Amino acid sequence: MTHALGRAVAALALALLTTGGSVALGDDKKEPAPKAPDWSNYTFVADVTGEVVRADDKKVVLRVTWYEAPQPKGGNNNNRRPNLGGNNRNFRNPFAQNMNRPNQQKGQQLKEKHEDYELEYVEQSLVRTKALPPKIDDKGKKVAYTQKELEEFRAPLGVPAYAASRADVTPATYLEVYLVREKAIPAAKATEDDLRIKYAFILGKDPNPPKDIGGPEKKKKN
Repeated sequence: MTHALGRAVAALALALLTTGGSVALGDDKKEPAPKAPDWSNYTFVADVTGEVVRADDKKVVLRVTWYEAPQPKGGNNNNRRPNLGGNNRNFRNPFAQNMNRPNQQKGQQLKEKHEDYELEYVEQSLVRTKALPPKIDDKGKKVAYTQKELEEFRAPLGVPAYAASRADVTPATYLEVYLVREKAIPAAKATEDDLRIKYAFILGKDPNPPKDIGGPEKKKKN
């Protein structure tokens, strides 16, 4: 054994003794990238945009708004609660170019209506954000994200947009939700209660939220 090899063996032995029998042989091993959730037991139903009334780590109460033309006198005034599973394109989206406002005839006044829907997460549900918040350095200046940071935000592979947390889903947040149901539930028998959140995309905040948004939660805390 050469002197150099002997010194290397001795150094390794000393490292094993001082680290409890384990030693890192290099930092070039990358942790495996997180896998996208398995949705094979679910089927897509609809995507809906609304404003968060209340939320926690198990569910979201989403306010969905739409515009409705007044019914003619003696007509059938349909005041039924819209079915979220119907992919209704008249639901208001403040981030859409025309806010999903339906065409109105001359002189016609559209009435704004809304309903609150309670939607549950499942274990693999993900909250994402369509736009990353600006990165600020210790001097208060905006700086670019590193490639590593961007990769972390985009993980897991195959999932759209950027990573966020259920804690980011707060009252007055505009949210676009992708709704699914279990494949075991036939479409003919499925109800609104069977809908679950697959993805919840944060679109932005309402600068002037209705007074009752988040109200019950605030009262509980005071």
